[in-house]
Amino acid sequence: MMSTQTSTPARPPGWKTVTAITLVAILVLWVGFVAFIWRAMHRPPEAFARVMSHLPWQVFLILPFETLWTRARAGSLAVGDAVPDFSLAKLDKTGSLRLSELNRTQPVVMIFGSYT
Repeated sequence: MMSTQTSTPARPPGWKTVTAITLVAILVLWVGFVAFIWRAMHRPPEAFARVMSHLPWQVFLILPFETLWTRARAGSLAVGDAVPDFSLAKLDKTGSLRLSELNRTQPVVMIFGSYT
């Protein structure tokens, strides 16, 4: 005796399922893109500039850019820590100055600001 079983045709996924899958896919792509930009921000400024030069301005609309930037470039200095040594070229191009050399002879005050 053979049993004949009628199978019901498979129903296509409902709109809720399709919407959920689409949103999850968009979220995964967004998180991956944020991770890519985060990694680029931790590279030297020239390398980060190369990455950003290829991106359209709309990127700033979909990324928490300011938050990423301030955290990526925050550094690890705290109040009272010694300043890392660095050198700068003189304006007349006759040589360079090192912070450690200046600091040996006199206290150094560094002021960072914008005059615009």
